[in-house]
Amino acid sequence: MMRTPSRWRERELFQTLSSFSRAHLLRIGIRLDLFAVLRQPKTAKQLAQNSQFAPDLLQAWLRAAASHGLVRMVRERDRAYQIDGLAKWLLETPDSASLIALLEEAIEGYGPIFERMPNLIAGDSRPDFHSHLESRRAAEVSRLVERQALSALGRIPGVRDARRLLDVGCGYGGYLVGMLRRYRDAHGIGIEQDAEVAEIAVQNLQAADLLRRSEVRVGDFMSLNLDVGSHDLILLNNNLYYFAPGIRRALFERIFSRLVPGGLLAIQTAVVSDRAAARWMGISANTAAFDLYLRAHDNLYGLPDLGELHASLLEVGFESVAEIAFSPGGSARYVWARAPRAPLAESLA
Repeated sequence: MMRTPSRWRERELFQTLSSFSRAHLLRIGIRLDLFAVLRQPKTAKQLAQNSQFAPDLLQAWLRAAASHGLVRMVRERDRAYQIDGLAKWLLETPDSASLIALLEEAIEGYGPIFERMPNLIAGDSRPDFHSHLESRRAAEVSRLVERQALSALGRIPGVRDARRLLDVGCGYGGYLVGMLRRYRDAHGIGIEQDAEVAEIAVQNLQAADLLRRSEVRVGDFMSLNLDVGSHDLILLNNNLYYFAPGIRRALFERIFSRLVPGGLLAIQTAVVSDRAAARWMGISANTAAFDLYLRAHDNLYGLPDLGELHASLLEVGFESVAEIAFSPGGSARYVWARAPRAPLAESLA
């Protein structure tokens, strides 16, 4: 059996270290608005004018950013640079705000936790995940999958007929906006624990002219006063890991009691997959790292085991449980369950 030459592994290690450097160089350019200024060619001296920036560090940053393809030198005579490559795309893509939030989360969220991971694995107490900044960042990042998620949601049998929606942990309200735009006679309620995030959800619904058919309530779904049997569709979008395994049965029972006969629960979640397609696309590695990140917190819990999730929903009383993936081979999916329909005699009464 041929052994892998050590230089290949060295190159792999250097590429890993390069990715770490590139992420920080990218973040520096975004945080200091350097990339925005570099839409037009600028030198380090020009960038430092009317600011407290250090010209020598700016010059070194420009060289490093150029070596990573984030900027390019456009005039050698005065060493002028202009935004390029990934940085240019990141500022111009419609998902710019969400992708920048993802970058910040990787550095500000994952970074400190993974630095502490050896001690956490060795038994140190796990930190809590909770701050307004973390909540806002999570809400922004979640918008990256909204289009795919709404498309997958529409493929679940019965969703198109749902007219009374409840979004538990609604974030910035993107799913409410998307569903209410698609179904003009539907009404929706969003529940969000973070008051600042909830206010942004209200603003987004107002901007979409949907406030007449929606409302956002601030609080905990497990304690809010909600009418029994009043919703056709209840959503849990990428937030099941906020609920400890020990209370998930109570969560599902509460959801079950708030659904009309035949109503639907749709749980958006990622799953850790060892399938070849997931490994090839890098999904398996990213999802497994996310699962580790979740479990490293005292008040977050790992991604669900699908077999256990199906069994829990059936035990609560749902008559059927199924899944629909956002895309073939992907880790993101909806696990959906239907409450029993009313008995024939009752429906004819």
